[in-house]
Amino acid sequence: MMEKVFHKTVAFRDMPRHYCPGCGHGIVQRLIGEILEELELLSRAVGVLGVGCSSPSWPYMNYDMLSVAHGRPGAGATGLKRCSPEKLVFTYQGDGDIGSIGLSETMYAAIRGENITMICVNNTIYAMTGGQMAPTTLEGQITTTSPKGRDVVTTGYPLHLPEMLAGIPNAHFVARCSLHDTANIRKTKQTIKKAFTNQLEGKGYSMLEILSPCPSIWNMGAPECMEKIANEIMKEYPVGVFKDIDSGVNPKESAVTA
Repeated sequence: MMEKVFHKTVAFRDMPRHYCPGCGHGIVQRLIGEILEELELLSRAVGVLGVGCSSPSWPYMNYDMLSVAHGRPGAGATGLKRCSPEKLVFTYQGDGDIGSIGLSETMYAAIRGENITMICVNNTIYAMTGGQMAPTTLEGQITTTSPKGRDVVTTGYPLHLPEMLAGIPNAHFVARCSLHDTANIRKTKQTIKKAFTNQLEGKGYSMLEILSPCPSIWNMGAPECMEKIANEIMKEYPVGVFKDIDSGVNPKESAVTA
């Protein structure tokens, strides 16, 4: 008899998904589900959704999900964790949700050192609303609101959220990962698990940004999207751990801009 080496996680319900082919959200949510199952946390986990491509995903999950207003997951997760400290509470947000309208909630959760985990899926664009320029849009990147490419003279430079949050004293763990190949997907899973474990041990605030493909808005196939992340986006957004109190990775200075 052959040994079974792969199984479908019980963290998901069997139902069609709304994501575009090649979208990275399905990968990240799969990783989260696997981790919650492996750590036996499905009955304790609560994910908090803002507004974006992932907004309608709550029916897919076999664990609790909370939907809040655009950009407010940091505040919602804070209240939930304070009222139910035994829960594993994480936000699941796009780069526009967490870094634009939700930037204040994101930063003040870190400033207070809330014992929550914030996950940002960064595809450098406002995808759900049709491809407008986001805080993370690259210099020169063409979007529906920057048809000649992002001009940093008038719009400023792309937002480097992990680098900025790493300078906040009460942030415990801050990192950036990528989905552009199998090795990096495995690293992403390890990093999410570490962030969740930190929370279970009461260590405080963790934030993880994940570079993700968006074939529909980038107007290219999935393989080309992965090459774009590896060859272009990671030059602007390098992956790595920017702060980890446990291992001594701790910027001395407070970062105001990135």
